[in-house]
Amino acid sequence: MGKETELKLSLPVSSVSALRAHPLLQIAEPVGPVKTLDNTYFDTSDLLLHQQRVALRTRQQGDIWLQTIKCASVSVGGLSQRPEWEKPYTGEFDFTDIELKPVRKMLQKLQPQLQPVFTTLFNRETLFLKMDSGAEVLLMLDQGDILAQGGRLPICELELELVSGQPGELLHLAVDLAETLPLMPSDISKAERGYKLFNGETDGPMKMPAVLLHKHQTPLAAFKALAFACIAQWQGNAGGAANSDDPEFVHQLRISQRRLRALLRLFKPILPQDWFVYWNKTLADNARLFSEVRDLDVMSDELLPALRLLPETDHWHFPELHQLVIKQRDLARHALMEHPDLQRQGRLILMLVTELHALESPDHEDETLKSFVKQQLKSLRQRVHKRYRKALKGDLADLHQLRIALKPLRYALEFFMTILPAGKTLPEYDSVVTAVRALGQVNDMAMASRILTGLTSADTSLQTAQAYMAGLQSARLEDQRKIALRALK
Repeated sequence: MGKETELKLSLPVSSVSALRAHPLLQIAEPVGPVKTLDNTYFDTSDLLLHQQRVALRTRQQGDIWLQTIKCASVSVGGLSQRPEWEKPYTGEFDFTDIELKPVRKMLQKLQPQLQPVFTTLFNRETLFLKMDSGAEVLLMLDQGDILAQGGRLPICELELELVSGQPGELLHLAVDLAETLPLMPSDISKAERGYKLFNGETDGPMKMPAVLLHKHQTPLAAFKALAFACIAQWQGNAGGAANSDDPEFVHQLRISQRRLRALLRLFKPILPQDWFVYWNKTLADNARLFSEVRDLDVMSDELLPALRLLPETDHWHFPELHQLVIKQRDLARHALMEHPDLQRQGRLILMLVTELHALESPDHEDETLKSFVKQQLKSLRQRVHKRYRKALKGDLADLHQLRIALKPLRYALEFFMTILPAGKTLPEYDSVVTAVRALGQVNDMAMASRILTGLTSADTSLQTAQAYMAGLQSARLEDQRKIALRALK
């Protein structure tokens, strides 16, 4: 059984020439000519192998035929390790060399049912690079297509495969390449993309994957596990934020940034101070890149459509106001697509993943996660209680401060749900979520008012719509205030 350690990076076809011209690729040695790889993936009619996260393929490379079996891998920031078995293919599958008995027995049992599902056809250029550290890496540039059910998906990716050295060397190399290239780490294999195409699925917005913590973990181990899950959400939405009109990609990407910053603040006592300061600021700056588009998405797709359901709004020029906001949103989205920092998402992800892998435990760390969490939640709850008391008789600014205090408590409860007593935690979490949502509506109305002030200043009819909206905001403020405070009572 072999075990691959590889890092997969996607890139636009338009950047392939710049990749080939990169100084590191210029000093790398070609490994043979460009090869055409024709791969056929097999499964049962109900995709039982896919359900077990096993990939079976045949590969034709010139006159050479191979069969390959790959099992589930753990992939973070594109870096993956997985067991693999490869041998010559002679027209019939042979699974006798597979050491993992459950995998071997499953494949042998299902062999009569196996049939072609999809193919990948691509050209591969391979280079060999010996790094200054002594690590040896294969760089494989793949360009071609995935074909299934009459559909087609393009392939354009760079795979870094470790020949010798430490896995972290691949990440360092990727960070260097991403300094000048729009590379994005990818945790989705060609096989996974093929199955999606076969099933007629498209890539949609991604929420944070679940993390199963245990109370005897060290705080640092828990921090890393949660951070990698937040990064998976970031990575899973970055491509859609750059290439799709679906507003949920930007929304989920911004949530990933908020979660990461909340996580940093939660674990600040065990993190290097300079490291905390750098990433807290970097993530805040990165989130601001998407703020204008997200705010206008909320206005055009949620807030104004809801208000237009009221019968009287047509008389207050709301249709014209809605069209103005949609136009402004489209301009903001175009500006985002053209912003150079949008192409930096991959490098930021790679940098953070690299540094997380290298992050070491504090000296003499003997505190369990359970005791650490208890102290952090106590602090967050005290802050919420203090601001709740102030908001009882306060104004809009006090409600905003309460919302700011509630959001990290909400994220903390989500992070640590698996190690907290469900009987007490779930009711608290439900109350916090109810309050956050109510105060979020107040914040959305205030945000809309600020935006409209700049958009409608020269148009009398639209000023009328803005004034009417301000009146609605005042009327709804008290309702949402009551909902939020009642939930926290």
